[in-house]
Amino acid sequence: MVLEALRSFFSPKAAGPEAGAPDPVAIAACALLLEIAHADDVFRPEERERIARHIRDEMHVSEGQLQEVFRLAEEERRESVDLYQFTRLVSEHLSREERLKLVEAIWGVVYSDGSLTEVEAHLARRIAELLGFQHPEVQEIKQRVAGRR
Repeated sequence: MVLEALRSFFSPKAAGPEAGAPDPVAIAACALLLEIAHADDVFRPEERERIARHIRDEMHVSEGQLQEVFRLAEEERRESVDLYQFTRLVSEHLSREERLKLVEAIWGVVYSDGSLTEVEAHLARRIAELLGFQHPEVQEIKQRVAGRR
């Protein structure tokens, strides 16, 4: 299924994704953002819009492929037993700055509904840690995003 496609895409013999196929790294980033959006069991339109904005603007996914990226990411997120497959893929293929923007987007999704639950806070910190960031950096990003509200 999609996970197998992701694995084969990044195997040593792989030359790249099929022409026109969504980028597996964008799918992984979207899956992480969807995971944080679903953490409080309510997926709001403002969370979806914030995710879409990040995937379009930072992951360079065209408007035409956006729905497919969402569909594949949601499918992978539901089938996944942990976040490691997504964070590993993102960490291997995105720069530190790009990963920082993803962590900022994660906190943006958390705060987009106007509240912060303990589950969301824990998950956001865990994802940031898996992406290679330490607590002080994560806390700074969290405060900066919360301050924009």
